[in-house]
Amino acid sequence: MSTRVEQYRAAILTTANQLTILRIVFVPVFISLLAYGEIGWALGTFVAAGITDVLDGIIARRFGQKTSIGAVLDPLADKLLMTASLLILSLPQMEFHNTIPRWLMILVIFRDVFILLVSLIIVLMVGWRVFTPSPYGKASTALQVFTVLAILYSDWKHVAVPELNILFYITGAITAFSGLHYLARSLRQWHFSE
Repeated sequence: MSTRVEQYRAAILTTANQLTILRIVFVPVFISLLAYGEIGWALGTFVAAGITDVLDGIIARRFGQKTSIGAVLDPLADKLLMTASLLILSLPQMEFHNTIPRWLMILVIFRDVFILLVSLIIVLMVGWRVFTPSPYGKASTALQVFTVLAILYSDWKHVAVPELNILFYITGAITAFSGLHYLARSLRQWHFSE
């Protein structure tokens, strides 16, 4: 019995999954650092979380450590960190030099909730489907990460950067387009499965 438990634990607590769990632990640390105005440390934590994201993907693929729990935890860790970043960096009461516009924060979170609901409806209606990320979804995520990094870096340097508005609009446009593209692709997948 104990051998089976050990095998199960080893299958779950792979190196890749441990890195993902570490990324989840980074989220409250990141929030606390921002709340106490430690922007430099928050930026470092955000970058460290990004490094663990890259590493866990490489390790999972190269060493055959892809697991079902990892497939759930990895996107969950990403969404927790991004949602926390967008929410806190959009709060005017935090008095950062640069903030993420509230409309962009709402758009990004709405898109994620929208995609989750569409996926859930399709799974309930036609059965389990694998929803692979589109190039537009990846571009949207990359721009969101770059936006958060740009805000954190400029706030750490205590510099107001009005040109960030251009980045906000580009990120918002790609985010909205990726959500609509996901809907169109999901409807086609649903149609062909009927």
